[in-house]
Amino acid sequence: MATSSDIDLMDLRAFERGEDDRLFAQLRDEDPLHWNDEPDGPGFWSVTRYADVKAVATDHATFTVVEGTQIASRRAEGEGGRSIHHVDPPEHGPLRKIVTPHVRPAKVKALEADIIAVIDELLDKAIGAGRTDFVAEIAAQLPLVMIGRLLGAPVQDCPHLLRWTNQMASEDPDYSEGPETAVRARDEVFGYFRGLEAQRRECPAEDLVSVLTAAEIDGQPLSRGYLDAYYLVLMVAGNETTRNLLTGGVLALHEHPEWWQVIREDPNRIRVLVEEMTRWVTPVLSMRRTATRDVEMHGKTIKAGDKVVMWFCSANRDERAFTDPHEFIGDRFPNEHLGFGWGEHACLGSHLARLEARLFFTRLVERGIDIRVVGDAARLRSNFFRGIKTLPVEMERIDD
Repeated sequence: MATSSDIDLMDLRAFERGEDDRLFAQLRDEDPLHWNDEPDGPGFWSVTRYADVKAVATDHATFTVVEGTQIASRRAEGEGGRSIHHVDPPEHGPLRKIVTPHVRPAKVKALEADIIAVIDELLDKAIGAGRTDFVAEIAAQLPLVMIGRLLGAPVQDCPHLLRWTNQMASEDPDYSEGPETAVRARDEVFGYFRGLEAQRRECPAEDLVSVLTAAEIDGQPLSRGYLDAYYLVLMVAGNETTRNLLTGGVLALHEHPEWWQVIREDPNRIRVLVEEMTRWVTPVLSMRRTATRDVEMHGKTIKAGDKVVMWFCSANRDERAFTDPHEFIGDRFPNEHLGFGWGEHACLGSHLARLEARLFFTRLVERGIDIRVVGDAARLRSNFFRGIKTLPVEMERIDD
């Protein structure tokens, strides 16, 4: 076994193979504050234990998001106005509060009938169709349609949202030719939503583009940069998190089929099961901060200006925080996972993601549908998102 100092979390092969858990277990035990070189950057510290990740996530004065939240020294929205991901309190709060009322639990619950209708339409197409790709036909489509509706994007434009999301989420060669692909996609996103925004200024609707267009902070409308960045983060986060959770959840049940029987006998247990799926999958693997001052941790010194990466996937498998963390326990309780991040920058759309996942598995049970994984999962080449690009399945009614 390689020593902990040899572990390179910029080598994406372990993530692509689904073997990174072993590396993080070694780091948690031997090197909980791990220095990692970068091929095209200054390097970064990795924080891998649950308590340390929470501590970094909540100390905004010491660990800032202003310099970026991805490992690479860049911001997805470019060098213009910052997204809510890239501003600290107190600036962050007023920006977040613009959208928060529209994605709180009571608000997203009102979408339940719409979500079920989309789920049923997708299931109707897949049942009995033979071998199909769960990601392309279901997991990508459900959040895509719903975030499109929330933003106000016409359904015929949703394939563009999916393409842009894929191109910006990673540099996986199936989606990207390099950093220039993400830059081009970002510019297309900005252009698209500026056009939609112009329509909403003329004729407001019940959607988030209208909300953001009319929003003010301290009596002033949002700047061009703030608007562009907000559209971008809502589009990417609204697609990636739920898609990865649904696909990872189906794969988890394939690997632990006893939980299918549990939820078929008692669908009320799906809510708790989805929390374990979120811990197990951890759709967003990591987020970065930058130290604003020297900090001592685990006998080492993080220098002001150093990059510090919080590995949520590692925290969610930390033996210090969870009993039997390497076991998928569908009724795990309590389950204070970090699958949607932590603190001020926790996932804005977590309530919607949870609802979509819960309703999807509920409809499977209610309609007596069986999903069988019939091939290998092709994983995303990324240390940012826990993505699966393709997952071959067959879907049939159990009583057919």
